[in-house]
Amino acid sequence: MKEFLSANWFVLLLAVLFLGFDIYLIITKQWTKLRQQAYALMLTAERVFDDSEGARKFEEVFEQLYYNLIPAWARLFVSPESIREKLQEWYTLAKDYLDNGKVDRNL
Repeated sequence: MKEFLSANWFVLLLAVLFLGFDIYLIITKQWTKLRQQAYALMLTAERVFDDSEGARKFEEVFEQLYYNLIPAWARLFVSPESIREKLQEWYTLAKDYLDNGKVDRNL
């Protein structure tokens, strides 16, 4: 066990840091705030860009969210891919809600 810990201490440390950061986000409700900001950015993008520019809308919302709203120190713990996945999830939920006033699917 000691050999495993000494050989993998850095990976274990990173895992603990990621877990701690996730707990921090949950406790401080930062994901909720970030989701609210994402929804506001999505609405703005819908108004600014044409319907045919879906990929461009997504990229603009992502860039604003990731580079302007998430602090630089937090970006060390949150990958762009994870934010892209969350952003798509939030978009899907919002679109699902808007079609009939309730969320019909579970993500």
